[in-house]
Amino acid sequence: MSGQDVVFYGSSPWDETWLTEHYLAEALSRDGRVLFVDPAFSVLTVLKRRRGVQAVRGVVELLAAPTRTEGEVTVVRTSSLPKKENALVRRASAPWRRAQVARAVKAAGLDVGVVVTAAAFDDSTWIPRGAVKVAIVKDWLEAGAHLTGLSAQVIRERQRRTWEIADVVCAISTRLVARLAEEGVTARLLRHGSLAGRFGSTATQAVPEPLERFPRPLIGAVGRVDSRWDHAALAEVADRNPGGSVLLIGPVSQRIDRAELDALLRRPNVHLLPPVPNTEVPAWVEALDCSTVPYVDDPWQQYASPLKIWDYLRAGTPIAATGCPALGEFPEGLVHFSLPSRDLPKLVEAALAEPARTRAERRTYAAANTWDDRAAQLREIVAETVR
Repeated sequence: MSGQDVVFYGSSPWDETWLTEHYLAEALSRDGRVLFVDPAFSVLTVLKRRRGVQAVRGVVELLAAPTRTEGEVTVVRTSSLPKKENALVRRASAPWRRAQVARAVKAAGLDVGVVVTAAAFDDSTWIPRGAVKVAIVKDWLEAGAHLTGLSAQVIRERQRRTWEIADVVCAISTRLVARLAEEGVTARLLRHGSLAGRFGSTATQAVPEPLERFPRPLIGAVGRVDSRWDHAALAEVADRNPGGSVLLIGPVSQRIDRAELDALLRRPNVHLLPPVPNTEVPAWVEALDCSTVPYVDDPWQQYASPLKIWDYLRAGTPIAATGCPALGEFPEGLVHFSLPSRDLPKLVEAALAEPARTRAERRTYAAANTWDDRAAQLREIVAETVR
């Protein structure tokens, strides 16, 4: 391994909703320099999102100044030829994208010893000689192909190549570790963490102004509203709590069954609210009387480990969760969990009846399991690999 600096390839841009790689890269940057590589964009993508002069200006800005600093992390936005999901275009763009990352590394003066991907290792991935290659597996993507817009076969081929190239594979849940073992891949468990170590307790934060107008109890779910959510179960929660408010806080997926969502939103005490910036999420969650993870029990959720649970734990808010076995692995009393999503209403009832002291117990657990802890664990895994 040539150095301690890290190049981290993300599956989502730095300035969009934060995922595993964003939190982990940010934590790694406190013990070494990190270059975060955004997914490639094409000129067509920018032109579709903007119009006229603004579109041209956006393209020029991205091409002229692709690198910026975000806190302690250097972020680079690489570009690709149009139709970037086309196999031939991906191959043609690969040398260009590698060169862009190499230039950003040189400009930042990095001595890269670790390359991490939360996306995929392929021909477009710049990897210096001698670097330890780490693949972070966050989901069993084949099971959720319907949520990605890609075919299960394409996803499988990309995953298989990534695992073959990687020196280390880390998975974020015990079920993912076991599923990878079935594929002949040995993986290390690297769970998600909380931000409690850096930002302390959320208990003293004021209730966000938009929430003050809703009658209590406030029962909320934070994150992308999509087909993973059991809208019928949420509707029953709303019906059982007519004097309270059910809040859906986050963006709506374009692939959602809109009829199901509209049926839920027709209830007078159900409210769809816009996404909240990452830095404000803790205060919103702290203000809730019950936070929910209303997932259905399907193959996608069998291997997942939702990030939002750590925001809930850090806030201390009573939690009702379904559909995702990883949510049943926390110490007893921290999460009211059941696999079938039809149980959500009774879980919410139990969460709302909790004694006040349980909030402190969740905060204590979150403070003992931070992203800084996970970053230290990853560096130790890399050191073991080198040894």
